[in-house]
Amino acid sequence: MNGKNLLLTLGIALLFAVIYLSARRAPLSVRIGRERFLAFAAGISVAYVFVHVLPGLHQIREFQASSPTGFKGLFPEYSVYLWTMAGFLTFSGLDVLDSRLRRATDAEPHPAARWLARVEIGGFAVYAWLLTYLMVWTGKGTLALCLYAVAMGMHVFPIARNLRAHYPDAYEPRGALLLAGASVAGWACAVTLNISSSVVLILVAFVAGGVIVNGAIAELHEGKHGHYGSFLAGTASYTALLLTLSHFE
Repeated sequence: MNGKNLLLTLGIALLFAVIYLSARRAPLSVRIGRERFLAFAAGISVAYVFVHVLPGLHQIREFQASSPTGFKGLFPEYSVYLWTMAGFLTFSGLDVLDSRLRRATDAEPHPAARWLARVEIGGFAVYAWLLTYLMVWTGKGTLALCLYAVAMGMHVFPIARNLRAHYPDAYEPRGALLLAGASVAGWACAVTLNISSSVVLILVAFVAGGVIVNGAIAELHEGKHGHYGSFLAGTASYTALLLTLSHFE
């Protein structure tokens, strides 16, 4: 990666860190336009996965299936999709833990509340690390990095907001600092460490599953107050942008 893009990726990692930290100060009581913005942001991240990431998973599948060494294992034709499903199920499981915890604490303090909060925040810290590590490792060009910054910035904002709303004591300030640090650490590890390509490609698939489920959760959590129109607008507009730019690559 050239020096220009190296600085750009660092800037994006710092942007993600700022988003995690600024959620500590975001006024949760302000509702005007907030639900629509969150739904629009979720639509952008989902569009990015379906139009940009999933076609890449198909290329990874072809590479794994045809590679003579380094990628052999059970069901090589389906490996990448199985890891994508694993990412989807992992972050779905974290959401189920969150929902059960909040239902339990509505009635009385739950003895496992602190532990479950740490599990969920820790899981998203790993996720934050993966997002910036893979951003650098994939060697994206300047245009692709800008698209990634918009899509994933819109993706991590609802995550940070929800964690702060659900776990204020755990998120402020240690949880926010952990997530911000994980974003920068992911960039630093990508620059300095050499991880096996087979492992990294698995991580790409795992993160794709996480982006899908977290983007959907950002809209579905709003329930009857959700704004499907805004979600659809975000998906359609970003899809149109990606398809248009693909003709100029």
